[in-house]
Amino acid sequence: MTHSSPAETRPETRTVREARHILLRALARARRGIDYDDTAQAVYANGGTDGRYLVMTVISASIAALGLMLNSPAVVIGAMLVSPMMGPIVALGFSLALLDFSQLRKSLTSIIVGVILALCVAILLVLLSPLKEPTSEILARTRPNFFDLLIAVFSGVAGAYAVIRQRGDTIIGVAIATALMPPIATVGFGLGTGNLSIAGGAFFLFMTNLVAIALSATLTAGFYGFRPRLLERPRPWRGIAVLLVFVILAIPLGFSLRAIALESRATAETRLAVEQIFSDADSRITLLEARADDGEVSVSALVSTRRLVADAQTRLQDRLTAALHVPVTAKLDQIVVADPSATRALAVAPPDPKQALARRLADAVPFQTDGVLMDADGNRAIIPLTSATGLDLSAAFRLEQALRDRFDGIDVRVIPPVAPLAPVNLDDADLRQRTIWALARWHASPVISLCNPQNLPANDDNTAPVTTGERFLAELASSGISASVNRNGPCQRGDTDIARITLAG
Repeated sequence: MTHSSPAETRPETRTVREARHILLRALARARRGIDYDDTAQAVYANGGTDGRYLVMTVISASIAALGLMLNSPAVVIGAMLVSPMMGPIVALGFSLALLDFSQLRKSLTSIIVGVILALCVAILLVLLSPLKEPTSEILARTRPNFFDLLIAVFSGVAGAYAVIRQRGDTIIGVAIATALMPPIATVGFGLGTGNLSIAGGAFFLFMTNLVAIALSATLTAGFYGFRPRLLERPRPWRGIAVLLVFVILAIPLGFSLRAIALESRATAETRLAVEQIFSDADSRITLLEARADDGEVSVSALVSTRRLVADAQTRLQDRLTAALHVPVTAKLDQIVVADPSATRALAVAPPDPKQALARRLADAVPFQTDGVLMDADGNRAIIPLTSATGLDLSAAFRLEQALRDRFDGIDVRVIPPVAPLAPVNLDDADLRQRTIWALARWHASPVISLCNPQNLPANDDNTAPVTTGERFLAELASSGISASVNRNGPCQRGDTDIARITLAG
């Protein structure tokens, strides 16, 4: 049996000691020249509720609300520049690091007063304004994502560092990064318009930013040596109270992180599932949205494909439910196109007059769509409808005709959701026209079952089809639709002059 000597453990001990010594020297160098009392007083002075804070809050909230309703990023950035809310939030972080409960109460009071005042201003402006539709600037702040969280964390570190190192001029840049006032104004817009979904999502974003900034400021202050003053008789309840504050502040952040992670997984799994489901159809995801609420996931996808897959939505939902282990609601719409990659190119086209036309078309459609796609010349617009619109083929057909009349010179093509077709009365010219229109929009190759077609009177030149069924097939061919004819059914007893259509892909 061998025994290790103390000398054999000395190198490891010396290495650890040297590493600790280097770390302590680095910390001492970083903390050199810091006046802790003056810094703490400056932080607390900037985090109080005074006249300047209230006036700047009103101005910032007014600018933010107007910028959001006008959909102007420049105006929203102006609201960020004048927002005073960074001060009390950094003061909150320092008071937690110093266990200064008096200042903690003052900081929380300033934050609460500022939020209530900003909400009242935003709600009042929304009620007085005729602009009640949510803009892209508003919708962008309805839910926090992982990048919002990272921005808030680094902004909290930057804010605390700027105060500690007396680099006050960098606070403006921090205000731009954190953007605390626009989410509050978005909450006011949601409450003013009665849209609780927008209000709740924007408040979630604000709380995520607040928590991340406050905790980052606390950790930064601790790194630079800000410690609570030692008490003659330590009171355990103080430490428990601080821990409780941290837990309360971290609750919304934890929910946000869980939802973000779940949405990211759902998006990744959806892409994999669509790739497998449409492996033989040369498809591409044109639009994809995943949302997680209360532990449930809803996924909406639009797939451009060369061939329809009948059970694609069911397979997608089963795949996501098995992969995510949570309830999943999947909605998958399919558009048959000649070249699936073309829709992607259209969707990511750079801003130009065509996009302005696309926005006008989107505004003219009073139903939910999956966006407006323009061709390279700006002469053709494709508007795919979702099943949520509730429009039947007749209504979708009339919508296309109305848009063509309004936008003269633009080849507007409304794409209805793919759905089974009802039997076609071959004597009904309008029904035949709508059916042919739907098949053309879907680029479908149907199977036609003709049930007892009636004879038609022939023209003098003997060029007219001799039955209503043959006339219908000729109309399909003239529209570029290649159909197969099933002479043996499926016809039901009593069917007369009827065409039954099955989508074959």
